Amino acid sequence: MKCKITPELSSKDWKEFCSRFHFDNDKLPLIRAIYTAMLPFVDAFAYYSIKQDLPGVSLTHYAYGLVTLGNGVDELSELYLNHEQLEEAYITDCLSLMLLSNAYEQFAKAVEEESSLYAIELSFLGDEYPLELLPEIFEHVSPDGIRLTGSNMLMPLKTAALIIKLDSQQKKNITELCNTCASCKNLSCPSRKAPGPKLPHTYGAMQIFNIRH
Repeated sequence: MKCKITPELSSKDWKEFCSRFHFDNDKLPLIRAIYTAMLPFVDAFAYYSIKQDLPGVSLTHYAYGLVTLGNGVDELSELYLNHEQLEEAYITDCLSLMLLSNAYEQFAKAVEEESSLYAIELSFLGDEYPLELLPEIFEHVSPDGIRLTGSNMLMPLKTAALIIKLDSQQKKNITELCNTCASCKNLSCPSRKAPGPKLPHTYGAMQIFNIRH
């Protein structure tokens, strides 16, 4: 199944943005201007299945899929980099992570409507479920507009693979499904909020500051 989603940031997200990515509040006018310029480039979709057919996933009810912001966000970030507008490129990268988090919530809502069940837990590959499931998920949902490279990397860059646990009883607010950073073992998750032993740099930061693994 394919679902169009329209992620956006709320007033609460703006407060979180500066603290999460270490921006001073006086940068907010620039950040908001870049956000406004960025929105037309966002072409977000979820590709998913509610069939219980993934090997190694023993949940009674679940959905799985891919969520992407589309190629436009990557292209905008590269445009800033090509013009040596490093701060703008980094802000674009950070904004895209926040939008992707919002897209996860919209994906979960779409799954709830399709399955008539409640989403109670959201997991990324690399934590509870192995990254080796990615080719299987990709094949099952057949996403147009997303590529899986030979090294198992999803393109566009702002794309994620998820598994959502479903239940007949609602146990969490949908905005809290991905609030498990403190216990999550996937330290390479780009949306991670809680501190860990060694958190990864965002793709934009790696490009801007010439950081290598």
